Amino acid sequence: MALRNPKKFGLDVNRVFADVRDKIVALNNINLPPNDLEIIFGSAAAGAQLADWRSFSRLTEPLHETLDRFYRDSTVFNSLVNLRAGTDGALFGNLKINGALSGSAIRYRYIDGTGSGAPVKFADISTSRISAWSSSDSRATNPDPIIQGRAKISYGARIKIVSGGQLEFGTQETASPAVTGPRLQTSIVPQIKEFDSEFPTHKIEATIGGSSVNFYAMKGIPIIFKGFFRSLDATIKLTQLINNTPASWKIIETGNANSYSNYANIGGTSSSISYRSSISRERFIQFYYNPDNILEATITSANISELPAVKFSNAEKLDFSYNNLRNFPDINFIAPNIIQLLLRRNPFYLSETESERKLQNTSYNGTSQTTGTVLDKIPTTLKEIYLEGTFGGTITQNIFANRFPQLTVFDVGRGGGRAFHPDSVGSSVLPNVPNSVETYSVQANDFRSIDTSAAGSGNIFNINQLTNLINLNLSSNYYLGGTFAIATNNVVIKNISISGTGLPFPTGVAGKNSLESFSGSYARNSGSLVDLPGKSYVFDNCTNLRSLSLYAAGLSGSRFPVFTNPSLTTLDLRQTGIRGGGYNGNAIDDTNVIPRKTFQYATSLQNLYIESSNLLTAPIDFNALSDLTQLQTFIYRSYGRTTGAVPSFLSNPSISNITADRNAFTGSPPSLSSNPNIYSVNLSSNKLDGIIPTYQNLTKLRYLYLQSNQLTDIGEFINLPTLEYLYIQDNLIGQTGGAEIPDFSDVPAIRYLIAYNNQFKYYTPGSFTNLYRIRFIDLSDNPLTEQAMEKMLEDLYTNYQTVNRGSVTINLRGCGPQSELALDFVVILRSKGWSITID
Repeated sequence: MALRNPKKFGLDVNRVFADVRDKIVALNNINLPPNDLEIIFGSAAAGAQLADWRSFSRLTEPLHETLDRFYRDSTVFNSLVNLRAGTDGALFGNLKINGALSGSAIRYRYIDGTGSGAPVKFADISTSRISAWSSSDSRATNPDPIIQGRAKISYGARIKIVSGGQLEFGTQETASPAVTGPRLQTSIVPQIKEFDSEFPTHKIEATIGGSSVNFYAMKGIPIIFKGFFRSLDATIKLTQLINNTPASWKIIETGNANSYSNYANIGGTSSSISYRSSISRERFIQFYYNPDNILEATITSANISELPAVKFSNAEKLDFSYNNLRNFPDINFIAPNIIQLLLRRNPFYLSETESERKLQNTSYNGTSQTTGTVLDKIPTTLKEIYLEGTFGGTITQNIFANRFPQLTVFDVGRGGGRAFHPDSVGSSVLPNVPNSVETYSVQANDFRSIDTSAAGSGNIFNINQLTNLINLNLSSNYYLGGTFAIATNNVVIKNISISGTGLPFPTGVAGKNSLESFSGSYARNSGSLVDLPGKSYVFDNCTNLRSLSLYAAGLSGSRFPVFTNPSLTTLDLRQTGIRGGGYNGNAIDDTNVIPRKTFQYATSLQNLYIESSNLLTAPIDFNALSDLTQLQTFIYRSYGRTTGAVPSFLSNPSISNITADRNAFTGSPPSLSSNPNIYSVNLSSNKLDGIIPTYQNLTKLRYLYLQSNQLTDIGEFINLPTLEYLYIQDNLIGQTGGAEIPDFSDVPAIRYLIAYNNQFKYYTPGSFTNLYRIRFIDLSDNPLTEQAMEKMLEDLYTNYQTVNRGSVTINLRGCGPQSELALDFVVILRSKGWSITID
């Protein structure tokens, strides 16, 4: 947009001063003769300032700043217009135009007539083609409406089929001169049948020249969707095949009919295609089969902006998720027998009809099946609805419950797109649904309360009252709170998630044998798991509970219950603030942070995670894990509070990961002799003060972290073929025993051996000779003898000679002086790309 007002802007420019192509013209535009430019160049020495020259030219502000701001604002406005409208949607937002508006295609809303009752209609302007509503008859564009009425029906016009299969025309103009000649005409050229699946759907009988003639016609074939995509995966299922002939597809660029891909005779009653291109283009998706034979249609992520005007009489499932539908389709017409409707992540909040941008009707009476909302476009027999990220604001209460009395799946859970949230209409309350609902999913919205006024009868049930509910996902509704329960008569509930909400643990869960998983991560108001004598274990005797995930839940102060869940496989209590301890009957027993009986019934437990800085300063009962014969992962952190010995793992043959760092365990690390599947052990940052035992025949062990303890001696390492990381630094190893670096010749895969800040004095000859995968050895700050270091470097040199390679780091800083021979080895290895640090 060019600015050409010299009185206001002073310069003849496009956007900024730099856009002026001719500097002489620019100077003349502010009445500055070019010869005077030399005077300006030297004026600074005389004390002149920028403001002086600005005032000379009658400019009150820096011109380039004004124009640049105008340009930036115009750019922002442009992007907003593109967001709110386009070739596939009408502009809304009270745009005022001061000047000309141009475009290749414009759709706009106008008021047809005058007065408050005048209807609002849409019109199109298209300069890219002859508009579809235009007639090729010149009389159609005549300003006289009477003459317009004499125009013949042409391509793009509509006719009606009435009962008996006859065509109905509008009233024919009889005024002089009357319409003469053929009334129905078209320029469409019949297309040759391309695919085997192009069967006729109708037979048309016409009277031509007094004789009856039959025509075969294909109504709705091909079914054409227009999208904008690069890749496409689509599936359509059929009720049955016609003459055992499968369906066919065609993908064709809208702007280039010669660029297409045919998929002939694909599949059987289920027909799927996978289209791939390197470039996104606007393309037609054409499906060649009788629409009445379509049972399910799934076309997602294709940027489809409008569904074809085709009726799928027998369709039970339509999935057009992740497209660009803005105007809610009339499903009553498209699929009158629909059961499953998936329209996730379509921006219906940008609908051209303002009343259809939200699921709201402020005058709704709360009981009628006709809701006055967009839901009225969906058949009442619908059973499953998925509307992720499609609407915003609040939902008028009971519109789902009354509209869809057979609903089984209510899913408005969000992975992206627009969220439901409080607005000027009111607070965002969880929608009530009929008692037939089995899946209720609203995650990642901003619902804030449960409707406590729900009758719990008829079709009006809140989540606390649903007796057929199987899956309940309320997660990531941060402000959602209130009283929460599972209906007493519900014996089918399987999965519950209140993660990231303000809800407490539900009442009525104990004894629900159907419950399989409960997620309460970041449920800040969850409350305690147990508080005897008044509150028994929340999930007591949930015999099929498999997963209890309470990461960062509000369990602060809770003791451990006796987990009466024999099917429990995963228990996550990390970052919970749990206190620990337990009960002896109804009496508090804080002798152990994990009492012996805690897991005696949870015999299927495989993954146990406990982490809290509030845990008791007490030991774990040594046999607390003895009943967990299937345990695979044990993670426990008390941040320096749990004392006593590391619990026994003798009864855990399947365990592969032991992470128990940052506690206050004493004694020696476990020998792991009964744990052949052990893969990783981390007991760092404890107060272990015994000896590192002999580790042998642990063929899966890869990580062993024992650093930052007070260990005084070390055993042997025998047959550890997969150990790669051994961290034993910051101990007192060598204070007792032989103070000798052990033999690592039976640890051939080791890469990192970190043992600095110990009391090693001696080296076992041959220990490092065959460590061909070693990358880093750190023995700094150990009082090694000169002979030990000389032999060690000799072995490392032999190691290099066997397998020549560089990029190996050896740190011997703080270990004392080297012999001449040792220094020779250092020089040679450094020349081969090794990094060796010595005093």
